[in-house]
Amino acid sequence: MRASAAARPIAILCIAAALWSVGAAWNYAEPGSNSSANACILAAAASAAAAAFVAAQRLVSGRWSIPTLVTIVFFVEPMVIVFVRLVVHPELSSAEFRRTAPFIAHAAYCFALLLSVILTLNVRQRHPQRRVRIFVLTSQVLVIAIIAMEVAASEQTQFVVVLAALFAVWVARHPDDWSNSRARADSLLNSIGVFLFVFDHLGRLKDWNGTADRLIELMGQRPQRDLTAAQILGRPLPFEDGQPIDLDLLGGRMRTSAHIHKVDPTSRTGRSDWVVMLRPVRSSVSQSSFPSISGSLAGHDPATQTLNQRETMDLLRAATTSGDAAVRVDVLPADTQAREDETMFVVARRLEMMFPNVRWGRLSAWVFVAMFKPDEAEQAKLLIDDEAQTALGLDASVATTICVPTRDEDSERFVLRVQLLHSAYGSSDF
Repeated sequence: MRASAAARPIAILCIAAALWSVGAAWNYAEPGSNSSANACILAAAASAAAAAFVAAQRLVSGRWSIPTLVTIVFFVEPMVIVFVRLVVHPELSSAEFRRTAPFIAHAAYCFALLLSVILTLNVRQRHPQRRVRIFVLTSQVLVIAIIAMEVAASEQTQFVVVLAALFAVWVARHPDDWSNSRARADSLLNSIGVFLFVFDHLGRLKDWNGTADRLIELMGQRPQRDLTAAQILGRPLPFEDGQPIDLDLLGGRMRTSAHIHKVDPTSRTGRSDWVVMLRPVRSSVSQSSFPSISGSLAGHDPATQTLNQRETMDLLRAATTSGDAAVRVDVLPADTQAREDETMFVVARRLEMMFPNVRWGRLSAWVFVAMFKPDEAEQAKLLIDDEAQTALGLDASVATTICVPTRDEDSERFVLRVQLLHSAYGSSDF
């Protein structure tokens, strides 16, 4: 399993939680002015808050580098508060020390880091992965609980901190939930029909959109960070803008032109990230390498990278035994001269974004079909009708139809019924 970029700060968070618990137990066993136990708790609190902040940044942004000044603060603050507790105010009890200016400044520092965790994770509130949404909500609740406990019942705070550390470990076991390109749809323009890659200054893959995610899979590789430009594009960075690129895919080759530029063209450090964009509308498929029907992958439509008509019809036949419902999406271009392959490519990417675990097939030139459980089909229809039109950015509309096989209907009759459906600009259920 690929290690999460947040694995190290989460490990530090766990160590800090354990240290906090040890200090709390020590303070309970030897009450009074136990400055050593109290210093242990203070150092653990500062370390836990810093580790939580770094973990949140890396979960959201990947390989986030801690600025030098921030790193210095992370190391100096715990040492200062420990020195103050052991040397300046060793005679005070824990309750008395909490009323001093150094402790108030220390508490403000920790609370600021914890609130920053909430703000950092807040950008993933509408993440398509359910685990991520659960973590974001739960982490925000835990952070608020830690702050509330520290203010109202500081003797019990370590229990919430331990719970938060264990929960973070669970999240670190699923790094792909955070790094998958569909999780970064808004920032990476997943709804447009281009392959988009972001590489760091060393040529390592940093971000990519949903279309590029599919392309990497067609190349027989697992989409993940730290793939190099040479592994994906067949050449290191940088290279000449507009240069033709030949990509070896499963079942054939694709020739396309690549456009490259720096994320920060004014950077003088040589450490700027690179954006590489492959335009599908300029791509061409070698007919000597690709079968005429299967396209870039056996059973797939070469223009949209969805299932081809034959495979889509097989899905419909299987629905008569599985009881699944067919959701048919008719794309209705406003312009009769619209180029169907390019338009359908964009629509396919958006549908895959909305339903990442659903296989879509191209039933005809302007029609996509996918299978859903009957209770999920209506929700899918509502989502498509509500979001697809505004998200496409095309001069086209969509009409969604649900078709459920009847009890005595054979597979061929059901396939024919779905094929012969014609949805006008409204949508209806059959």
